Amino acid sequence: MRTLLDKAVLFALCLILHITLTGDMRPGSVVALLAAVCCTSLCEWLPAARLRPLMPGCYAVMACLSAEFLWFLPPIAYDAMRLRPLRLIRAGASPARESGADEPPRWMTAVSCWLWVTPLAMRLFGLGADRGQAGPDSYLIVVVAAVGALLGESARRCDALDAGRTRIEDESRDMLRRYRIRLADGSEERAAAIHTATVNERTRIARDIHDNVGHLLTRAIMQAEAGRLVAEAGGAHDAARGFAQIHDTADQAMTMIRRSVHDLEDNGTDFAAQIHAAAHAFDGAADFDVRLRNDIRTAPAPVARCLSAVIREAVSNVAHHSDAAQVSVLLHEFPAFWQLTVQDDGGRTPHAKAAAPRGMGLADIEARVRALGGTALCGPFNDGWRVFASIPKTPWTAEGGRA
Repeated sequence: MRTLLDKAVLFALCLILHITLTGDMRPGSVVALLAAVCCTSLCEWLPAARLRPLMPGCYAVMACLSAEFLWFLPPIAYDAMRLRPLRLIRAGASPARESGADEPPRWMTAVSCWLWVTPLAMRLFGLGADRGQAGPDSYLIVVVAAVGALLGESARRCDALDAGRTRIEDESRDMLRRYRIRLADGSEERAAAIHTATVNERTRIARDIHDNVGHLLTRAIMQAEAGRLVAEAGGAHDAARGFAQIHDTADQAMTMIRRSVHDLEDNGTDFAAQIHAAAHAFDGAADFDVRLRNDIRTAPAPVARCLSAVIREAVSNVAHHSDAAQVSVLLHEFPAFWQLTVQDDGGRTPHAKAAAPRGMGLADIEARVRALGGTALCGPFNDGWRVFASIPKTPWTAEGGRA
């Protein structure tokens, strides 16, 4: 909008100056006006920056050949100065020239920027077609052309500032976005570290209770039972009943501690770490890659142990009985069950084909899954071998929502 307004003011000033000094619009003046309008319009319309500097240069050449074109030279001077290359101020760097494949050569830019001065100099020094006619009108044209050039330079600087501001805003938004991503990653890492520390602490507490308190209670139970037997042998029935009560109390305490230890162990199970360790158990020792996709966030400890054992056995079978190049391990959680699929892309080796069709590993997989009320299917699928297991959630949801 500013460019359009500046050009409109310059054209109006040129028309007023021409009509005031000459008194009419001759056909040559109309042609010059139309040529100036066409040139300045092409400067805005041409999509290729390489061609834009040609327009002010062409008009300047015509102004050297005909004095009528001098009257409308100020808008051309405006375009010539405005189309100079922008120097953008980049954040953290010195001003740099805007580069691009469509940028015109330096010599073309320099010639087009200052070629409009040539017809004015020829007019002032009487070197043009209208030699010897330099007068007040010539000086007015020079002044208006200088005003147009200053306006063009001002517009160019404003464009450079706008472009630099836009670039800085984009870089600031990009930097802010990267900082937010780093903060989110840091929060996730801290949460994972806290979870790992909590799991390790629960496991340590369960181990300490089992190793220390459990052994002491076991010794107390055995001592109470021995005392009861000695008292019964000596006929001290009251003492025998007392030892029996101590035995029952210690046995109940042992049962409660055992239950608490198992609860701590279950809560201390890191499902994701367990699955990752099972899936990558043969990394570096086998010639296949494992792709793991785990959509299960958490699961009861027996389910986690079962799934990790199935994955480890399936990957072991691939390492020993297949020539696969890639193994995919997929775990999905559905509202009613957990699902595991281990699929490889290779056929069985000749040694594996000559062996028994079903080994102890596959039987162990099916036995582990059936023990939790699930189903397991192992066999050829597509071009490889697939192990499929499904474990229902019903037993765990029935025990107070352990799933």
